[in-house]
Amino acid sequence: MNRLHHLKQTLPQNIKNNLSYGNLEFIVMDYSSSDGLSSWIKSEMSEYIENGILVYYRYDEADYFDRSHSRNLMFKLASGDIICNTDADNFLGKGFAEYVSQRFEEQENLFLVPDTKRKFYYLRDALGRFCASKQDFMDVSGYDERMSGYGFEDDDLYERLVNSGKKENIIMDLNFLHAIKHGNENRVENEFFTNYFHKIYINYETHERSIVLVLYKNGTAHKGILSPNTQTPAPAVLDNNQWESIQWEKAGDKIIIKSTESKPTYTFTEQDDCLNYNNTIYYNITHEQFLAKLSYDLPLITNYGHFLSNIEKRAGVNKNGFGKGTVYKNFSTEKIFVS
Repeated sequence: MNRLHHLKQTLPQNIKNNLSYGNLEFIVMDYSSSDGLSSWIKSEMSEYIENGILVYYRYDEADYFDRSHSRNLMFKLASGDIICNTDADNFLGKGFAEYVSQRFEEQENLFLVPDTKRKFYYLRDALGRFCASKQDFMDVSGYDERMSGYGFEDDDLYERLVNSGKKENIIMDLNFLHAIKHGNENRVENEFFTNYFHKIYINYETHERSIVLVLYKNGTAHKGILSPNTQTPAPAVLDNNQWESIQWEKAGDKIIIKSTESKPTYTFTEQDDCLNYNNTIYYNITHEQFLAKLSYDLPLITNYGHFLSNIEKRAGVNKNGFGKGTVYKNFSTEKIFVS
């Protein structure tokens, strides 16, 4: 979504560097972009579409970028036996398709990733690269669609693949892992937490435990208990690995909180930029540097909770299906329903 400035640099080069392989399909999943992606593909890449090398899909129903759903949708539409996620800022390198094919011919039951555990190298901008058998991906129900934002959606998928008997193989040739460097703001600028965040209130119970209330512009909210933990890759850890999902509305100087889980309704009173509930004070955090990190930290905390929960339960994900949606292929007006 809205990464045309990167795709202009990477997509033509990636196609040219891998045309020699032959049996290859490039898919661009336009996830409701508003930056001219559709027009650019039509004017600059139509030759590849006509030759069957590039397939362009447009999904029109997204208000924000959803990492897991967009990838699940794309992979379900892919026609190949081997699928490979390539982020818009990634360069595949010359001969990458041959390299992937050879690795899968040499070994069974594998999937390919960069060095996510930093044993040999660390290339931040290439961590989204992922190659697997499409059947293996389908068997583990794809990316967990509770993880819509940035962070741990890849780790969780890899963990489930390993638990299903697949072997994680690291891409060691760094010529296949070049990427356009950019800051965190580009990673999360189109996501829910960035565009819908309204306010965050914190009640500091102890030095090691805080009750956090996050309000979003669409009337939803999260409430949870957070503890700092320097031993984890997330900024903090959620009690019970999950937020309580709630609704909120403002009525005068009152903030009314309604649980979505049949719990009582709570009424908070606004006082001096704080919220008061039965003499328990929740402070409105307005520190600019703190707020600037939230669109990055909140999805990390949220997804890490789902990641831990999936490890503990080993019960699978996306019980009601995944990668569902309506798309348009190669500028056709005919709807394609993916179920």
